[in-house]
Amino acid sequence: MPYKKASAKGASDTGEEKSSGEIMDNDFIPLDDLVYAPLHALAQSNHRLRAQIVDAIKSMGSSKQNGQEETIHLNNINIAYDQLRPEGDDGYSVDNLQVQVPILSIVPVTNLNVEKAEIDFSTEIKAVSNEETGSVGINARICAPAQRDSDFLPKVSYKLKIASIPATEGILRLTDALSSSQVAKKMDTRPVAVSGDFGSDEQKKVLLETKKLKAKISRFKQLHKKIGDMMDEQEKLHQISKDAFEEDTYEFDKDKYLMAQSNIVNRIMEYQEQIMNMEIKYGLEKDYE
Repeated sequence: MPYKKASAKGASDTGEEKSSGEIMDNDFIPLDDLVYAPLHALAQSNHRLRAQIVDAIKSMGSSKQNGQEETIHLNNINIAYDQLRPEGDDGYSVDNLQVQVPILSIVPVTNLNVEKAEIDFSTEIKAVSNEETGSVGINARICAPAQRDSDFLPKVSYKLKIASIPATEGILRLTDALSSSQVAKKMDTRPVAVSGDFGSDEQKKVLLETKKLKAKISRFKQLHKKIGDMMDEQEKLHQISKDAFEEDTYEFDKDKYLMAQSNIVNRIMEYQEQIMNMEIKYGLEKDYE
């Protein structure tokens, strides 16, 4: 019995020592892995920061799948403002304009990056031999940062400096393109009376009607010129074709286009008369008030 107790006790001691030895050995890792670990952590940090920038841009729009490609349609914010516009001899008008601005062009995208990292650590090392290859490797583990009387290893310090860096050239070019492509949409126009106050609703109605008619006249004049240029070109081509192939020359219906030009001129005259009648009525009856 005493022998068995001694054996049990001896076995227990051996197990404790073995367990403790395994723990101590498990604390050691190859020195190359230990040195590489913080560098790998920094690389992973930068990778995650770059991914956050992409996620931030995606959050400013909606994702749509086009086949195998993902397209981000940026969200816009509508901004309305008033703009004073001179009307020549007719005074001034105030236009209410609205513009759609992509949120990405006005919201800064923070670009964080690990600018500088100072890594300083101390280790305990031991040589480990490989019986199969006969080579010897070095394993290491981080030491406690506190200085001990029996420990003369250098101290452990880890410093990481994080700073915001300027936006990338790609982001700057994208925001420049978005900012330069804005088109203001006219929502409303209010005339300004002779007194300097905003005009009446009737004055506003007259102003809008005349603007619409003037815009139609401008379009009709462009159409009239386009038809005339087309007929001149057709006549030149007709003469060239006739000189080369007299029997197979294509004949275009010139009278149809002359009739169209005549109708356009009549429409222009009609609109000009309507504009003049409205301006005379407003000037004589309302005295421009």
